[in-house]
Amino acid sequence: MDEDDQETADRDSVRLAELSWTDVEAALEGGVDTVVVPLGATEQHGPHLPLDTDTRLAAELAERVARRLGGALVAPAIPVGPSTEHTGFPGTISVSPETLTALLRDYVDSFEAQGFERVVVLPGHGGSFPVVEAAFPELARETDVDVIAVTGLRRYMELLESGLREAGIDVEEPVVHAGASETAMVLAVAPELVADDLPEGYTGPVSAAALFAEGVETHADNGVLGDASPATAEAGETVLEHVTDAHAAIVREEFAALRDS
Repeated sequence: MDEDDQETADRDSVRLAELSWTDVEAALEGGVDTVVVPLGATEQHGPHLPLDTDTRLAAELAERVARRLGGALVAPAIPVGPSTEHTGFPGTISVSPETLTALLRDYVDSFEAQGFERVVVLPGHGGSFPVVEAAFPELARETDVDVIAVTGLRRYMELLESGLREAGIDVEEPVVHAGASETAMVLAVAPELVADDLPEGYTGPVSAAALFAEGVETHADNGVLGDASPATAEAGETVLEHVTDAHAAIVREEFAALRDS
């Protein structure tokens, strides 16, 4: 690939942060009207996955969804969320629901001011789902931008589980955290960041109340809820495509409902 071809390929990126302001201006003038905002976290994911696992996966899913939708760019992921149950492990950063809500509001306001018409909020961190669900109605009322939020933590976890089954891995993940599904997805997108030894963590029943009150370490001293050992990169690609299909379908349905309302 020569320099001109490389420059063209770089300009084909849907990642907002990789573009110049003139690229974004040209995209808006060319019909791009949507921004997808991935919500991640910086928190422990066992001894085998990086702290930015949720952020990395949310950004990957957001990019895939944006390409499926067309006419969309992907905002820089918000790399933090409510993660208090993981603060017993070094490296975790937790922010309050109020802080995350304020960041979301500022993102939406920025995009509205620049002429974007639609914002899709895409959580990839369990602790952010309830925050988005609580903040979404007010965000939608406060702005002229159409705000769509892909919510439902239980639905997301079920998608990960069904994606694993589609890939031939039959495991149950009562709580998704550093187990087979997340490990497989990171193996698919950043295998160099995954340790060779894939651990089994706590696979028993989980009380959400105890988890948040006492911390993940009371269930799993290695921070893993689930069994990472069956994960493969091939399974991760299957899971990512499975989730992308479902997310893109929901966003299209929501946009159609807004258009018809």
